[in-house]
Amino acid sequence: MPARKKLVTDKILVKKSYFQNLQDELIAIREEVKKDITGPVVASFGFIIALIWRDAIQSAIGKFLQAAGLTEQAYIYNFISAIIVTVIVIGLMIGVIKFGQKKVEEKIEEEVA
Repeated sequence: MPARKKLVTDKILVKKSYFQNLQDELIAIREEVKKDITGPVVASFGFIIALIWRDAIQSAIGKFLQAAGLTEQAYIYNFISAIIVTVIVIGLMIGVIKFGQKKVEEKIEEEVA
């Protein structure tokens, strides 16, 4: 193969390699952006759900206190219900965090193997 033809072929291969690397980087960036956006979007939906449940729980407690004739001490029961809900949600958060850490550890082990 003449030297000039080999030089042109080598340049083409370098350009293809460059564009392939660029394409791989763009795909990796797109996946990273998806991961970065997914968390906050899911959290915002969770916040909306929490607000709706807050209203439902307050309404139910209000009805219960009214039926029991305990309306003058309603604020105490609101604090109690807030503490109970907080404990439950913290337990759920701990479970989700442990689950997420386990998935990350598994992914790291797969990449190493």
